[in-house]
Amino acid sequence: MAERTWWTAVGEALRPWRSAAGVAALVLIGGQLLWRAVLLGRGYFTQDDFLMLTLGARPLSLDLLLRDYSGHLFPGGFLFAWANTHLAPLDWTLAVVEVVVLQLIASALAWLVLCRLLPGSWWRLPVLSVYLFCPLALWPTQWWAVAIQYLPICIFLFLATWALLHRLQENSRWSGPLVVLATAAGLLFQERAVLYPVVLGFVAVAFAEAVGLRRIVVALRSHLVVWVPLVALIVGYVIAHRALAPIDSASPGSAAASVELVGNFLARNAVPGFVGGPWADPGASTIVIPTTWAVALGWAVLVAVVVLTLYRSRSAVWGWLLLMVYTLADAVLLFGGRTGPDFGEALGLIPRYSADIVPVLVVALGLVARAATSATPLHKETPARSTSRWALPTAVALCYLASAAISTAVVAPHSYNEDDRAYVQGLRADLRADPRVVVFDGRPPDNVMVSWFDDAARISTVVGIAPEEPVFDLPSYAMRMVDPAGRLRSINIVGAVADVPPRYRACGHRVTADGFTLVRLTEPTGSGKQVARITFYTSAEGFLVVSTSGGVASLPLRQDLSVADVVVDGPIDELELRLEGPSEAPDDETVCVVGVQVGFPTPG
Repeated sequence: MAERTWWTAVGEALRPWRSAAGVAALVLIGGQLLWRAVLLGRGYFTQDDFLMLTLGARPLSLDLLLRDYSGHLFPGGFLFAWANTHLAPLDWTLAVVEVVVLQLIASALAWLVLCRLLPGSWWRLPVLSVYLFCPLALWPTQWWAVAIQYLPICIFLFLATWALLHRLQENSRWSGPLVVLATAAGLLFQERAVLYPVVLGFVAVAFAEAVGLRRIVVALRSHLVVWVPLVALIVGYVIAHRALAPIDSASPGSAAASVELVGNFLARNAVPGFVGGPWADPGASTIVIPTTWAVALGWAVLVAVVVLTLYRSRSAVWGWLLLMVYTLADAVLLFGGRTGPDFGEALGLIPRYSADIVPVLVVALGLVARAATSATPLHKETPARSTSRWALPTAVALCYLASAAISTAVVAPHSYNEDDRAYVQGLRADLRADPRVVVFDGRPPDNVMVSWFDDAARISTVVGIAPEEPVFDLPSYAMRMVDPAGRLRSINIVGAVADVPPRYRACGHRVTADGFTLVRLTEPTGSGKQVARITFYTSAEGFLVVSTSGGVASLPLRQDLSVADVVVDGPIDELELRLEGPSEAPDDETVCVVGVQVGFPTPG
């Protein structure tokens, strides 16, 4: 009996794939995974990736998982960051494997949802193609820090929708709790999971056995056991989010700017992407300004499909309403805490923001196709394997694939982060060649880590977790800078301020263990992080302690004449030096400092 039950479960799991359409779905999913793997293989870490991985180097704790990240709360993402940092730091191959596996799970669940929405229909294929190949999804799958949020959101949305459909069709007892658990899991990765109830609500309404607006009442009453805990979960999450990661809401500046922002998001960003655009090279990696003809073509295709499906069945309206309501709610949720004078309406032209609508688009199109195809059933005399059943859906899927392939081909090169790869790999190679160097922890180029990260935009954030274990900002006789190409260079000092020459020049500034020796500069230095270059000679052992208004540093002494660099924070107008030798050292040991220069470092 147990063996029979096991075989029954296996058969149930394989049923969606054991048809011609199922085999075609496997081909599409396999092709998509191969395509994504090739594109990912040419990519690399960038921007937030480096910061999240650096934070992930900390011990696993609630403080790490529940940290406020620019107003966002995603413990699941930081769990990924912690695992990557501890298993294989800065290993892009591991990141590629993670993204591809997540994409595989999401794609399989998308097909299972479509098999529930459109059982036996070949129209599942073009809808699946939209999810697999929509160009909008390129950005969040090429960028690792975004992918580990976006793909889990897709996975748990499809899982929640599949569970709800199981309840609607078979009244399974476990399906209601699974809906709530899947939503809770989605909330661990991104705030947009609070919109899951919007999607689930429209699915329930579309399946309700009623007419018109009465569908809403029936859907609410019939599934209170799902809606009540779901609403309680969302309310609890919002309260916790506001406490742990509050967001300061802002505005683009005027009502007209707000309208333009949402207009860009919907009309010029989302819609052309939905139908496979933008087809032309955007010339940038973040903001995409589609051509006028691309926007017009996208809207023409969308309007034509809406009119045709509503003509076939008025019930298709629930799918289109789902897409419209979710898109507007997503815009409010997305831009409510991000807009401001530095961004404004241009935020609406960032494709990765509208990519979150793609999994919802799949559910919406599934509802639309369900309504349209059920209103026009095949004639009984049409054979099950007749060409008329699969020819048109297959043709539509192939057309969408071709459209998406054109867009992806012109857009993908902007997502490879080649500069990031060259910067990190070049720096790591130099660190392996000379592991003794100390790196001045300056700022990387903006295309690697933009200055918006403020103090976090440091070279130590980019490569601090590298297996080469680089050392930063310690007093050193071999301090190096990183040039814009990621190569280690010697340090030149510009805008240097020298020390005031001492009265007795035989030893220069005489530094002993008996209190601090004050070294005044000819004028105050500028503000910011600088290097103090100290030239000295000594036969003493121990440390030269350098104190400034910005902190204290200890330099291990070398005998004879030496030149060392010490990182200081300006402005400063003097340094205090002291010898810290072994306890058994003679009292008369001395360090003779013959010159001090403080200024801003540049690569030599």
